[in-house]
Amino acid sequence: MNSETATSTATSERIQVAMLAWLRPDAPAALARFRQEAAPLWQKYDLRVERTLTSVGKGQLVGTNPHEMPDTMQVISLPSLAAFQAYASDPDYLRLAQVRDAHLRRMTATIGTPLDVSSLRPSSVSDPLKRVYGVAFIRFKPGGADGFAEFNRRAAALFARHGMHIESMFDVVKTVTPVGESLPEFAPERVAVFFLDDPSALPGYATDPEYKGLAPLRDRGLIAYDFFLGKVPE
Repeated sequence: MNSETATSTATSERIQVAMLAWLRPDAPAALARFRQEAAPLWQKYDLRVERTLTSVGKGQLVGTNPHEMPDTMQVISLPSLAAFQAYASDPDYLRLAQVRDAHLRRMTATIGTPLDVSSLRPSSVSDPLKRVYGVAFIRFKPGGADGFAEFNRRAAALFARHGMHIESMFDVVKTVTPVGESLPEFAPERVAVFFLDDPSALPGYATDPEYKGLAPLRDRGLIAYDFFLGKVPE
């Protein structure tokens, strides 16, 4: 895990990994050491830290979000699934990870292939430190992904009006929990990372008549849409 945030955005070809971590009290120092010592490995495998967040809350669009809120969240990307597998099996990584993981209560990672969200990510000049981010974990009913896509297509103007941006989205290939016990019934099919330029815009977005009119397109096809909110650490 890395406590710094990169400003790059994953390209459409790169495998993405969303990592959730629950920390022990002495974890920050251990993570800083891991980051420093793992830097050559990240360069070797072209691992990029796309986003690092400190968790500040959780929620859901349907049902309830039963999952314990992580302490930190991170999105990384690598050139391919083969590159990710090579990184994860590298003896130097395994040695460093063993020391890092001793300071974690749990770590869960979802690995997947990215989707094109360029039409949902209008340019933003907002200060990342002032944004509120969300990392959503989604499961669909049969055919539900179509309604989700239609909602996003029709909501482009709504997103722009309230400063809502989809930063990245990927279809999950695999979910693993290398440290601690797995979250019960945590089996997302898709992960979405989004942000609001101004957190105070969230109530206006949620009560906008256009949002209320479009939301059923998305929600009726969902089994679960659990999300965790985060802030970029200073």
